Amino acid sequence: MERLSCSICNSKLQHIYTLNQFPIKLCCLEQPKYDNNELSFSQCQNCKTIQLDKLIPLDILYSDSHNTTSVGNIWKKYFILFSEKIQPIINNKIVLEIGCPSGKIASLVKNFNKWIIVEPNKNSDIIFDKNVIFMQQFFDNNFKLEYKVNLIIHSHLFEHIYNFNEFLSKCYDILCDDGEMFFGVPNMQHIADSEISPFLGIFFEHTCFLNKENISILLHNNKFDIMEIIDHEKHSTLYHVRKTSILSNKIQPIFDYKNMFFNSINNYSTLIKNINDYIINSKKDVYIFGCSYNTQFLISLGLELTKIKGILDNCKEKQGKYLYGYNLKIYEPTILTNQNCIVIIKNGYYTNEIIKQIYEINNYTEILS
Repeated sequence: MERLSCSICNSKLQHIYTLNQFPIKLCCLEQPKYDNNELSFSQCQNCKTIQLDKLIPLDILYSDSHNTTSVGNIWKKYFILFSEKIQPIINNKIVLEIGCPSGKIASLVKNFNKWIIVEPNKNSDIIFDKNVIFMQQFFDNNFKLEYKVNLIIHSHLFEHIYNFNEFLSKCYDILCDDGEMFFGVPNMQHIADSEISPFLGIFFEHTCFLNKENISILLHNNKFDIMEIIDHEKHSTLYHVRKTSILSNKIQPIFDYKNMFFNSINNYSTLIKNINDYIINSKKDVYIFGCSYNTQFLISLGLELTKIKGILDNCKEKQGKYLYGYNLKIYEPTILTNQNCIVIIKNGYYTNEIIKQIYEINNYTEILS
């Protein structure tokens, strides 16, 4: 699929960079599977937003779920904050949640009238409350409800959307006249500023660089009034918005992140060269932490794969499987106990939390980050 115009303002795109041979999925499988494509980046000539210009069809990209559980204290605090913020506005209300196979937010709140989850992947092991209705399908123009809803919520979904304006228009139509929307997105601004991931955090699932600046433009241009913007540390940004009849229709150039985009590539390439120079001469076992796009970035940018023994991850559902695109088995981090080994940790916002965990398992572990 090609993105023919800017996902923010529909203006013309200009190609700026291609990364060859990047896995088309971020999931874990029982057996290794390889299917790569190129990450092709463009920049809008009007609003300057950087985004992918080649997209993976949604039914292929999300044919396997990898969002059943979220592991770690940062995620735990995020979902507590999310649920606390929506609790006062869901009493006796009809809630539509887009994109969650596990119902983890619904399990943290109470007193709603009806909770509808629309999601293409369903976890058969999860039994939902009687007031929770699961609709196993994509939220797109074919999605229909027989009634309006009071509140739409989605968590770390918006950055996965291909056509933001189409998505917001659909949300607008489904909401009651006084309806509200509450959603959370990753703090991609922090990713850009701190270079904790290359490419501003853009990959096949997060296909566009989003921050407060262009998300606010999208909301206003689709007749949503912003009531509150909340930062969860530097991990996520939460938006509470309300349906309105006022059309803003403003498109203005945002900050140009092109230099930061290329600086992140150069800095990661240098990092990977230094890691390769070090591990190539080491006799220690080498692991990477995290079944994530950060690991896929490291390998795609040249990490010496023959020296990697496996991937460490805290998610029990992933352990014993293989990260899509590689013949790398996934292990529980406790495998490091009593081992003399090296762990490569480049996990964005979670890096410090993971380093602390690794040292608690084995203080003699050598960490490269």
